Amino acid sequence: MRVFQPVDPEEIESGAYSFGGGKMLITSSDGKKINTTAASFGGIGHMWGKRVVFICVRENRYTRELLDSSGEFSISFMDNKEYRGAMKYLEMVSGKDEDKLKGARLNICYHEGIPFIEESSNVLICKVIYKNIIDKDGFVDDSIPKEFYKDGNYHIIYVGELMKVLIR
Repeated sequence: MRVFQPVDPEEIESGAYSFGGGKMLITSSDGKKINTTAASFGGIGHMWGKRVVFICVRENRYTRELLDSSGEFSISFMDNKEYRGAMKYLEMVSGKDEDKLKGARLNICYHEGIPFIEESSNVLICKVIYKNIIDKDGFVDDSIPKEFYKDGNYHIIYVGELMKVLIR
């Protein structure tokens, strides 16, 4: 009989494939304006014969409007300690009201027209292939909406085809 060794999932995640609860930046553009939002809900997998990522963006986020318009986005991973101030700033202001990237002192680069954060260590370039709203009726575990959606501001889950990984 073969013996299996239990391994904590965090021990096998690395690089661009690490969604360890730290913040990531989801960036999108409608061709005129670019915006980014800090997020912590997401993952990577395989679905419908494609390598995919999934991200969750609140309905009221300006980045969601740009995502819906363009159908493309990047996920930028940064050193959360080094860029702590920028991350906090990005969470506090809306891109509708001001240029968040300028205020956070972050720079934009492009890969095949899709914007991403230059200061990143790893970037995922993605194309939206599915989206749907997460709502209370879909939860089997009632404690989750009570903890994460007290205000009724649910996420939209986006499944994106992973087109390219950029590693510094």
